[in-house]
Amino acid sequence: MVASLLAVAAVVAGAGAYVWFVLVPDYRTAFLVDASAGPAGRFGAIAAAVGSAARNSGDGDALSVRRFGGACGATGTTAEVVPTGRGQGDRIATAARALAPSGAATLGDGVLAAIDDFSGLYPFRGKKVNRIVVVTGHGEDACVKDQAALRKTIQDRIAAAGLTLEFRFVGYQVPKSRQGGLRQLAAATGAPEPRFATSAEDLTTVLHKLTIPGPAGASHVTVPGDTPAPEPSEKKKQYDFFVLMLTGWGVKVSGAPVSCAAKTNETSTDEQRCRFTLAEGQRIRLTATIHGPDPNPMRAENNPYYRPMNTPYWYGCDEGPRSRTCTVTMDAKRVSKPVDTSAEIPATSRLACVATEDPAAPGGGMFTCAGLTGAPPPPMPRITYADGSVDAPPS
Repeated sequence: MVASLLAVAAVVAGAGAYVWFVLVPDYRTAFLVDASAGPAGRFGAIAAAVGSAARNSGDGDALSVRRFGGACGATGTTAEVVPTGRGQGDRIATAARALAPSGAATLGDGVLAAIDDFSGLYPFRGKKVNRIVVVTGHGEDACVKDQAALRKTIQDRIAAAGLTLEFRFVGYQVPKSRQGGLRQLAAATGAPEPRFATSAEDLTTVLHKLTIPGPAGASHVTVPGDTPAPEPSEKKKQYDFFVLMLTGWGVKVSGAPVSCAAKTNETSTDEQRCRFTLAEGQRIRLTATIHGPDPNPMRAENNPYYRPMNTPYWYGCDEGPRSRTCTVTMDAKRVSKPVDTSAEIPATSRLACVATEDPAAPGGGMFTCAGLTGAPPPPMPRITYADGSVDAPPS
């Protein structure tokens, strides 16, 4: 019996190893293509460039194509044209050419659906990189008035799915006056600056670079726990950086080169912050996880409908104030700002600050974070209960 069980276990282990090493690709890339109506010839150039990039990709890469575009508020504003698979460069090229552009640019629907394409257990995600390459002739979703709300919805969808995704945005013949929206969307997803192409040749070159794995292609976006140091030969300048934790609740910050954590009701300045160095050009992604007891347990005892105010919000990040995600890029804009090096905690450019809306947070956490990072003060928090009652904000 023991021998039989061992044999079965060996078969199962072997099958698992086969699936992992043979069936699971190293790289999985989804092309999200703008198939909305536009100037004559624009979509033809997009389709040709996507097809060329797909044919140029490695045979072992898993590729797919999803299109977006249609009538605002209608169904079918996005659809997967070619499901993910290997060795289908020719199929993708043919399918892209067969698309007929129409309707408005439903960019948000396309991005959200592309995220969902990666959220299941199957098709398998890539072992090394999972990437969504967005190719569009527009800077924003044509059907959404509140672009900031759309960006937050996309951030929340990524966080809820628990995915590590690389986004790359490519704008084709997007007027300079409309490029800002695409830049903001790229920043919200932790992607590098969008690439903008004006000719079909430039577009093809850009897509080739973004679909070639490794140093010659798209660079890896740093994710929590992955903070590569600069190459010694580059001799990039190092800068001090602080993470300040003013949640009131116990909190652990991941993604920093050092361990950052604070206990519930922590009041020590040394324990509310962590300090490390980042190299010029380095990017990290920070996440905050709340844990531990309520900093004011009497609220729950006095009202059984009390709902904890323990959602973490970030200040001082690339995404802007009061963001749910935090990307820190030591770009020229950040490192060029003057910093008072004599201050115990330098304000503005070398600080990321996480807080909650909880009034029990030390020093009014969100207001302190806003002040230190130069952001406008947030609205005064109110304690809301499940029965609909609300406590007035503290004076």
